[in-house]
Amino acid sequence: MNEAAVLKNQPAVRKVTTFIAESVASVPIHLHRRISDNDRERVTDHALALALREPLPRMTSVRFWHDVMMDRLIHDRYCIVWAFDRDERLTLTRIPAKRTKFYGDGFGDVRRIRVAMPDGSTVKLEPSQCVYDVGYSVGSSPNGLSPIETLSDILDESREAVGYRRSVWQNGARIPQVVRRPATAPKWSKEARSRFMRGLEAYRRGGGKEGKWLLLEDDMEITGASASAFRPKDTLDLEGRKLTDIEVAAAYHVPPELVGSREGTYSNIDAFQKMLYGPVLGHHFARNEQAINAQLVPDVTDGDDPIYAEYAIEAKMRGSFLDQAKVGQTVVGRPTMTVNEWRARMNMSAVDGGDELIVPMNVTVGGQASPTDVPGRPADDE
Repeated sequence: MNEAAVLKNQPAVRKVTTFIAESVASVPIHLHRRISDNDRERVTDHALALALREPLPRMTSVRFWHDVMMDRLIHDRYCIVWAFDRDERLTLTRIPAKRTKFYGDGFGDVRRIRVAMPDGSTVKLEPSQCVYDVGYSVGSSPNGLSPIETLSDILDESREAVGYRRSVWQNGARIPQVVRRPATAPKWSKEARSRFMRGLEAYRRGGGKEGKWLLLEDDMEITGASASAFRPKDTLDLEGRKLTDIEVAAAYHVPPELVGSREGTYSNIDAFQKMLYGPVLGHHFARNEQAINAQLVPDVTDGDDPIYAEYAIEAKMRGSFLDQAKVGQTVVGRPTMTVNEWRARMNMSAVDGGDELIVPMNVTVGGQASPTDVPGRPADDE
Protein backbone atom coordinates (compact mmCIF):
# COMPACT_ATOMS: atom_id res chain seq x y z
CA MET A 1 0.00 0.00 0.00
CA ASN A 2 1.23 3.48 -0.86
CA GLU A 3 1.77 5.14 2.52
CA ALA A 4 1.96 8.63 1.00
CA ALA A 5 -1.43 8.18 -0.67
CA VAL A 6 -2.92 6.91 2.59
CA LEU A 7 -1.66 9.93 4.50
CA LYS A 8 -3.08 12.22 1.81
CA ASN A 9 -6.48 10.56 1.37
CA GLN A 10 -7.26 9.09 4.78
CA PRO A 11 -8.21 11.82 7.31
CA ALA A 12 -8.23 9.31 10.20
CA VAL A 13 -4.59 8.33 9.64
CA ARG A 14 -3.52 11.95 9.20
CA LYS A 15 -5.39 12.98 12.35
CA VAL A 16 -3.91 10.32 14.64
CA THR A 17 -0.32 10.30 13.35
CA THR A 18 0.08 14.08 13.37
CA PHE A 19 -1.38 14.21 16.87
CA ILE A 20 1.25 11.76 18.12
CA ALA A 21 4.10 13.35 16.17
CA GLU A 22 3.29 16.90 17.27
CA SER A 23 2.80 15.85 20.90
CA VAL A 24 6.20 14.11 21.00
CA ALA A 25 8.03 16.80 19.02
CA SER A 26 6.77 19.57 21.30
CA VAL A 27 8.66 18.08 24.27
CA PRO A 28 12.30 19.29 24.31
CA ILE A 29 15.19 16.87 24.72
CA HIS A 30 17.65 17.99 27.40
CA LEU A 31 21.20 16.87 28.02
CA HIS A 32 22.22 16.01 31.58
CA ARG A 33 25.41 15.03 33.34
CA ARG A 34 25.21 12.51 36.15
CA ILE A 35 27.10 13.71 39.21
CA SER A 36 25.94 11.03 41.64
CA ASP A 37 22.94 8.80 42.23
CA ASN A 38 21.02 11.76 43.63
CA ASP A 39 22.53 14.66 41.71
CA ARG A 40 22.26 15.76 38.07
CA GLU A 41 23.21 18.92 36.23
CA ARG A 42 21.82 20.34 33.01
CA VAL A 43 24.32 20.55 30.14
CA THR A 44 23.64 23.37 27.68
CA ASP A 45 27.03 24.18 26.11
CA HIS A 46 27.84 20.78 24.62
CA ALA A 47 27.78 20.22 20.85
CA LEU A 48 25.12 17.56 21.29
CA ALA A 49 22.93 19.93 23.32
CA LEU A 50 23.06 22.44 20.45
CA ALA A 51 22.27 19.72 17.90
CA LEU A 52 19.25 18.60 19.91
CA ARG A 53 17.99 22.20 19.98
CA GLU A 54 18.83 22.98 16.34
CA PRO A 55 19.62 19.82 14.32
CA LEU A 56 20.55 21.80 11.21
CA PRO A 57 21.13 25.52 10.73
CA ARG A 58 17.78 27.34 10.77
CA MET A 59 15.84 24.13 11.46
CA THR A 60 13.79 23.91 14.63
CA SER A 61 13.82 20.80 16.77
CA VAL A 62 10.00 20.61 16.66
CA ARG A 63 9.94 20.35 12.86
CA PHE A 64 12.83 17.88 12.82
CA TRP A 65 11.42 15.46 15.40
CA HIS A 66 7.91 15.79 13.96
CA ASP A 67 9.17 14.46 10.62
CA VAL A 68 11.21 11.75 12.32
CA MET A 69 8.15 10.58 14.26
CA MET A 70 6.01 10.60 11.12
CA ASP A 71 8.57 8.29 9.49
CA ARG A 72 8.24 5.79 12.31
CA LEU A 73 4.46 6.06 12.59
CA ILE A 74 3.89 5.60 8.85
CA HIS A 75 6.84 3.38 7.83
CA ASP A 76 7.79 1.85 11.21
CA ARG A 77 11.39 3.02 10.88
CA TYR A 78 13.51 6.17 10.81
CA CYS A 79 17.11 7.05 10.08
CA ILE A 80 19.15 10.09 11.16
CA VAL A 81 22.70 10.71 9.94
CA TRP A 82 25.00 12.62 12.28
CA ALA A 83 28.18 14.41 11.22
CA PHE A 84 30.43 17.35 12.08
CA ASP A 85 30.46 20.15 9.51
CA ARG A 86 33.48 22.28 8.57
CA ASP A 87 32.83 24.52 11.58
CA GLU A 88 32.98 21.46 13.87
CA ARG A 89 29.30 21.78 14.57
CA LEU A 90 27.36 18.58 15.15
CA THR A 91 24.48 18.23 12.69
CA LEU A 92 21.59 15.80 12.50
CA THR A 93 20.08 15.03 9.08
CA ARG A 94 16.86 13.07 8.68
CA ILE A 95 16.80 10.58 5.81
CA PRO A 96 13.19 10.07 4.62
CA ALA A 97 12.03 6.56 5.48
CA LYS A 98 10.72 5.98 1.96
CA ARG A 99 14.32 6.32 0.67
CA THR A 100 15.94 4.02 3.20
CA LYS A 101 16.22 0.26 3.34
CA PHE A 102 17.88 -1.66 6.13
CA TYR A 103 19.84 -4.86 5.61
CA GLY A 104 20.52 -7.27 8.47
CA ASP A 105 22.17 -10.53 9.36
CA GLY A 106 19.01 -12.63 9.38
CA PHE A 107 18.49 -12.16 13.13
CA GLY A 108 17.16 -8.60 12.97
CA ASP A 109 20.50 -6.85 13.59
CA VAL A 110 21.05 -3.98 11.13
CA ARG A 111 24.37 -4.28 9.29
CA ARG A 112 24.08 -1.63 6.62
CA ILE A 113 21.65 1.00 5.36
CA ARG A 114 21.03 1.84 1.72
CA VAL A 115 19.64 5.23 0.69
CA ALA A 116 18.02 5.87 -2.70
CA MET A 117 19.03 9.34 -3.86
CA PRO A 118 16.73 11.62 -5.91
CA ASP A 119 18.96 11.23 -8.97
CA GLY A 120 18.50 7.45 -8.97
CA SER A 121 21.83 6.54 -7.42
CA THR A 122 22.23 4.75 -4.10
CA VAL A 123 24.42 5.47 -1.10
CA LYS A 124 25.44 2.94 1.53
CA LEU A 125 25.59 4.06 5.14
CA GLU A 126 27.20 2.33 8.07
CA PRO A 127 24.95 1.98 11.13
CA SER A 128 27.64 3.67 13.22
CA GLN A 129 27.00 6.88 11.23
CA CYS A 130 23.30 6.87 12.06
CA VAL A 131 20.71 7.04 14.77
CA TYR A 132 17.95 4.69 13.71
CA ASP A 133 15.01 2.74 15.04
CA VAL A 134 13.13 -0.11 13.41
CA GLY A 135 9.92 -1.75 14.52
CA TYR A 136 9.12 -5.43 14.62
CA SER A 137 9.74 -7.21 11.32
CA VAL A 138 7.83 -10.33 10.29
CA GLY A 139 10.50 -11.39 7.78
CA SER A 140 14.27 -11.62 7.74
CA SER A 141 14.66 -8.04 6.48
CA PRO A 142 14.81 -5.59 9.44
CA ASN A 143 12.60 -2.86 7.97
CA GLY A 144 9.66 -3.04 10.33
CA LEU A 145 6.01 -3.52 9.44
CA SER A 146 4.06 -0.40 8.65
CA PRO A 147 0.82 -0.02 10.65
CA ILE A 148 -0.76 1.05 7.38
CA GLU A 149 -0.37 -2.53 6.15
CA THR A 150 -2.29 -3.82 9.14
CA LEU A 151 -4.99 -1.19 8.64
CA SER A 152 -5.20 -1.71 4.87
CA ASP A 153 -8.50 -3.63 4.88
CA ILE A 154 -10.20 -1.11 7.14
CA LEU A 155 -8.87 1.81 5.11
CA ASP A 156 -9.93 0.19 1.84
CA GLU A 157 -13.41 -0.32 3.23
CA SER A 158 -13.52 3.31 4.32
CA ARG A 159 -12.40 4.47 0.88
CA GLU A 160 -15.10 2.39 -0.83
CA ALA A 161 -17.73 3.72 1.56
CA VAL A 162 -16.68 7.30 0.88
CA GLY A 163 -16.82 6.65 -2.87
CA TYR A 164 -20.29 5.13 -2.54
CA ARG A 165 -21.58 8.05 -0.50
CA ARG A 166 -20.10 10.50 -3.01
CA SER A 167 -21.89 8.73 -5.87
CA VAL A 168 -25.16 8.80 -3.94
CA TRP A 169 -24.83 12.52 -3.31
CA GLN A 170 -23.94 13.20 -6.93
CA ASN A 171 -26.63 11.06 -8.52
CA GLY A 172 -29.41 11.03 -5.95
CA ALA A 173 -32.36 13.42 -6.01
CA ARG A 174 -31.96 16.54 -3.95
CA ILE A 175 -35.56 16.30 -2.68
CA PRO A 176 -37.54 13.09 -2.03
CA GLN A 177 -40.45 14.08 -4.31
CA VAL A 178 -42.10 12.77 -7.46
CA VAL A 179 -43.54 14.66 -10.45
CA ARG A 180 -46.86 13.14 -11.52
CA ARG A 181 -48.62 13.57 -14.86
CA PRO A 182 -52.20 12.31 -14.97
CA ALA A 183 -53.15 9.61 -17.45
CA THR A 184 -55.95 11.84 -18.79
CA ALA A 185 -53.51 14.51 -19.90
CA PRO A 186 -52.95 15.00 -23.61
CA LYS A 187 -50.45 12.57 -25.08
CA TRP A 188 -46.85 13.76 -24.89
CA SER A 189 -44.93 14.23 -28.08
CA LYS A 190 -41.30 13.13 -28.18
CA GLU A 191 -40.21 16.73 -28.52
CA ALA A 192 -42.25 17.84 -25.48
CA ARG A 193 -41.04 14.94 -23.33
CA SER A 194 -37.40 15.51 -24.33
CA ARG A 195 -37.77 19.24 -23.58
CA PHE A 196 -39.18 18.48 -20.11
CA MET A 197 -36.42 15.95 -19.32
CA ARG A 198 -33.71 18.36 -20.42
CA GLY A 199 -35.24 21.00 -18.19
CA LEU A 200 -35.40 18.54 -15.29
CA GLU A 201 -31.70 17.70 -15.68
CA ALA A 202 -30.88 21.34 -15.03
CA TYR A 203 -32.11 20.94 -11.46
CA ARG A 204 -29.58 18.21 -10.65
CA ARG A 205 -26.06 18.80 -9.38
CA GLY A 206 -24.12 20.97 -11.83
CA GLY A 207 -27.18 21.71 -13.95
CA GLY A 208 -27.23 25.37 -13.04
CA LYS A 209 -30.74 25.45 -11.49
CA GLU A 210 -30.26 23.24 -8.42
CA GLY A 211 -32.14 24.67 -5.47
CA LYS A 212 -34.63 26.59 -7.63
CA TRP A 213 -38.30 25.74 -8.08
CA LEU A 214 -39.28 23.44 -10.90
CA LEU A 215 -41.72 24.90 -13.43
CA LEU A 216 -44.35 22.26 -14.23
CA GLU A 217 -46.41 21.84 -17.36
CA ASP A 218 -50.20 21.75 -17.41
CA ASP A 219 -51.89 19.11 -15.19
CA MET A 220 -48.57 18.11 -13.50
CA GLU A 221 -48.18 18.03 -9.72
CA ILE A 222 -45.45 17.25 -7.20
CA THR A 223 -46.13 14.70 -4.46
CA GLY A 224 -44.03 13.16 -1.70
CA ALA A 225 -41.91 10.11 -2.44
CA SER A 226 -42.48 6.72 -0.89
CA ALA A 227 -40.98 5.78 2.46
CA SER A 228 -38.28 3.76 0.71
CA ALA A 229 -36.92 6.80 -1.08
CA PHE A 230 -33.32 7.76 -0.47
CA ARG A 231 -32.65 9.86 2.60
CA PRO A 232 -29.24 11.41 3.28
CA LYS A 233 -29.03 9.95 6.78
CA ASP A 234 -29.29 6.45 5.32
CA THR A 235 -25.68 6.71 4.13
CA LEU A 236 -24.50 6.71 7.79
CA ASP A 237 -21.71 9.04 6.77
CA LEU A 238 -20.86 10.34 10.24
CA GLU A 239 -21.04 6.91 11.88
CA GLY A 240 -18.73 5.40 9.25
CA ARG A 241 -16.13 8.09 9.72
CA LYS A 242 -16.21 7.79 13.50
CA LEU A 243 -15.75 4.03 13.30
CA THR A 244 -12.70 4.41 11.05
CA ASP A 245 -11.24 7.07 13.35
CA ILE A 246 -11.69 4.81 16.37
CA GLU A 247 -10.06 1.83 14.62
CA VAL A 248 -7.04 3.90 13.55
CA ALA A 249 -6.68 5.46 17.01
CA ALA A 250 -6.80 2.01 18.59
CA ALA A 251 -4.13 0.75 16.19
CA TYR A 252 -1.81 3.53 17.36
CA HIS A 253 -2.79 3.01 21.04
CA VAL A 254 -4.31 6.47 21.41
CA PRO A 255 -7.63 7.02 23.25
CA PRO A 256 -10.14 8.11 20.57
CA GLU A 257 -11.38 10.88 22.88
CA LEU A 258 -8.04 12.69 22.60
CA VAL A 259 -8.32 13.08 18.81
CA GLY A 260 -12.03 13.90 18.78
CA SER A 261 -13.09 10.53 17.38
CA ARG A 262 -15.39 9.75 20.29
CA GLU A 263 -17.25 12.01 22.66
CA GLY A 264 -16.18 12.00 26.26
CA THR A 265 -17.07 13.60 29.55
CA TYR A 266 -15.04 16.23 31.35
CA SER A 267 -13.78 13.71 33.88
CA ASN A 268 -12.50 11.07 31.44
CA ILE A 269 -11.04 13.68 29.06
CA ASP A 270 -9.11 15.12 32.02
CA ALA A 271 -7.92 11.62 32.91
CA PHE A 272 -6.84 10.93 29.31
CA GLN A 273 -4.93 14.22 29.20
CA LYS A 274 -3.01 13.18 32.31
CA MET A 275 -2.26 9.81 30.69
CA LEU A 276 -1.07 11.40 27.44
CA TYR A 277 2.57 11.93 28.44
CA GLY A 278 2.63 8.76 30.50
CA PRO A 279 1.17 5.46 29.24
CA VAL A 280 -0.01 6.85 25.88
CA LEU A 281 3.22 8.43 24.61
CA GLY A 282 5.68 7.02 27.14
CA HIS A 283 6.99 4.27 24.86
CA HIS A 284 7.71 6.81 22.09
CA PHE A 285 9.83 8.89 24.47
CA ALA A 286 11.65 5.80 25.77
CA ARG A 287 12.49 4.50 22.27
CA ASN A 288 13.87 7.85 21.11
CA GLU A 289 15.86 8.40 24.30
CA GLN A 290 17.43 4.96 24.18
CA ALA A 291 18.30 5.30 20.49
CA ILE A 292 20.08 8.63 21.14
CA ASN A 293 21.88 7.41 24.25
CA ALA A 294 22.98 4.11 22.70
CA GLN A 295 23.84 5.19 19.14
CA LEU A 296 24.84 8.86 19.35
CA VAL A 297 25.98 9.91 22.83
CA PRO A 298 28.98 7.50 23.05
CA ASP A 299 30.35 8.69 19.67
CA VAL A 300 30.12 12.45 20.27
CA THR A 301 31.09 12.65 23.95
CA ASP A 302 34.04 11.70 26.08
CA GLY A 303 33.65 8.11 27.19
CA ASP A 304 34.37 9.08 30.81
CA ASP A 305 31.79 11.90 30.79
CA PRO A 306 28.46 10.52 32.11
CA ILE A 307 26.20 12.51 29.78
CA TYR A 308 22.76 11.32 28.73
CA ALA A 309 19.75 12.72 26.87
CA GLU A 310 16.26 12.81 28.34
CA TYR A 311 12.91 14.27 27.37
CA ALA A 312 11.73 17.10 29.63
CA ILE A 313 8.36 15.45 30.14
CA GLU A 314 7.80 17.14 33.49
CA ALA A 315 7.28 20.44 31.66
CA LYS A 316 4.19 18.96 30.00
CA MET A 317 2.87 17.18 33.08
CA ARG A 318 2.82 20.24 35.32
CA GLY A 319 -0.60 21.35 36.46
CA SER A 320 -1.96 24.87 36.46
CA PHE A 321 -0.16 27.59 38.37
CA LEU A 322 -2.74 27.32 41.15
CA ASP A 323 -2.14 23.57 41.46
CA GLN A 324 1.63 24.06 41.46
CA ALA A 325 1.36 26.74 44.16
CA LYS A 326 -0.76 24.52 46.41
CA VAL A 327 1.48 21.48 46.00
CA GLY A 328 4.67 23.50 46.41
CA GLN A 329 3.43 25.17 49.58
CA THR A 330 2.41 21.84 51.08
CA VAL A 331 5.64 20.06 50.15
CA VAL A 332 8.01 22.86 51.19
CA GLY A 333 5.96 23.97 54.19
CA ARG A 334 6.12 27.68 53.36
CA PRO A 335 5.52 30.09 50.47
CA THR A 336 7.68 29.33 47.43
CA MET A 337 7.86 32.86 45.96
CA THR A 338 9.05 36.21 47.24
CA VAL A 339 6.97 39.36 47.06
CA ASN A 340 9.02 40.76 44.18
CA GLU A 341 8.85 37.49 42.22
CA TRP A 342 5.07 37.63 42.42
CA ARG A 343 4.99 41.33 41.52
CA ALA A 344 7.16 40.56 38.47
CA ARG A 345 4.60 38.00 37.31
CA MET A 346 1.96 40.72 37.60
CA ASN A 347 4.15 43.19 35.62
CA MET A 348 4.57 45.35 38.70
CA SER A 349 7.74 47.05 39.92
CA ALA A 350 9.80 45.66 42.80
CA VAL A 351 9.49 47.02 46.31
CA ASP A 352 12.06 47.36 49.09
CA GLY A 353 12.36 44.31 51.26
CA GLY A 354 10.48 42.14 48.76
CA ASP A 355 13.37 39.82 47.93
CA GLU A 356 13.21 37.85 51.16
CA LEU A 357 11.12 34.70 51.39
CA ILE A 358 8.51 35.20 54.08
CA VAL A 359 8.19 32.43 56.65
CA PRO A 360 4.84 32.44 58.49
CA MET A 361 5.03 32.58 62.28
CA ASN A 362 3.24 29.25 62.57
CA VAL A 363 5.96 27.51 60.54
CA THR A 364 8.86 26.94 62.92
CA VAL A 365 10.96 24.00 63.99
CA GLY A 366 8.77 21.92 66.23
CA GLY A 367 5.64 23.84 65.21
CA GLN A 368 3.14 23.09 62.47
CA ALA A 369 4.45 21.20 59.45
CA SER A 370 2.64 23.37 56.93
CA PRO A 371 0.88 26.74 56.87
CA THR A 372 -2.14 24.87 55.48
CA ASP A 373 -2.62 23.04 58.79
CA VAL A 374 -5.73 24.09 60.72
CA PRO A 375 -4.93 25.67 64.11
CA GLY A 376 -6.13 23.57 67.01
CA ARG A 377 -6.28 20.32 65.04
CA PRO A 378 -5.71 17.38 67.41
CA ALA A 379 -2.43 15.54 66.99
CA ASP A 380 -2.52 12.22 65.19
CA ASP A 381 -1.45 10.31 68.29
CA GLU A 382 -4.37 11.73 70.25
